[in-house]
Amino acid sequence: MKGRAKLVQQSLKQYKMLLFIHLMLDVLQELKQLSLLFQRDGLTLQIVSDGLQTTTLALVAMQTNPGPRLHQFMEEVGTGSIWQGVQLSRTNADDDTFNALKLRLTNSFCEFVSERFKSLETGVLKATSTLFDLSNWPEDTTDLATFGTAELNAFMEHFHPVLETCEDFESVEAARREWLDLKVLIAHHYRHLDSQVLWQRLIQGAIGRDGQFQHMQVIAEISLVLPMSSSCCERGFSSMKRIKTSTSRDLAPPHA
Repeated sequence: MKGRAKLVQQSLKQYKMLLFIHLMLDVLQELKQLSLLFQRDGLTLQIVSDGLQTTTLALVAMQTNPGPRLHQFMEEVGTGSIWQGVQLSRTNADDDTFNALKLRLTNSFCEFVSERFKSLETGVLKATSTLFDLSNWPEDTTDLATFGTAELNAFMEHFHPVLETCEDFESVEAARREWLDLKVLIAHHYRHLDSQVLWQRLIQGAIGRDGQFQHMQVIAEISLVLPMSSSCCERGFSSMKRIKTSTSRDLAPPHA
């Protein structure tokens, strides 16, 4: 044990090792924020997509700009080899070796995130994100005229069994017409709103005339209730385990 502890101590005095540790602190902080985002109630596809993009961009930025913890460490050490009164083992090749490692590491994290959530970039989830995220909408009127048509068709085809049972959804053609009218109305009057607020207003009937967008209201409601996380259910089981333990198997009050 003494020999192992001595080896750890020697490793922690290596400049290259400390660079790696502070890099991992920055990376894990970004992944922590993404994890906390996934645990939120009311999570929507737009929030998930934005969170993944933010995390990926933050990791890519670390390739050229050190994160806060790594930056602080590098500032404190400077060009020397002493940190917090401890003499570090530092060679001329440490910075180049670390930069190569940092590039591989951040690329690996970005590739993992992309692979893990690649379903968001295909199929009905991609169609939903395109349709209901206003940041994807084109500014040009000509482009807006045809925008989202293919995605709307893919969405309605995927949820066809659900739409068939809905009384407010009469036909696919009516939905396509409403989509065209809705795009014009949003582009002229509601483009400044947050995406989630906009679609909530649509569902509540606060956009357009009464019954003008009944088909799009159904489609928007489906998009907003797509389950993005199981954290709510998992919290329920965690709460149950705090109540029902190995020593307390029922809800009866303890005997006096």
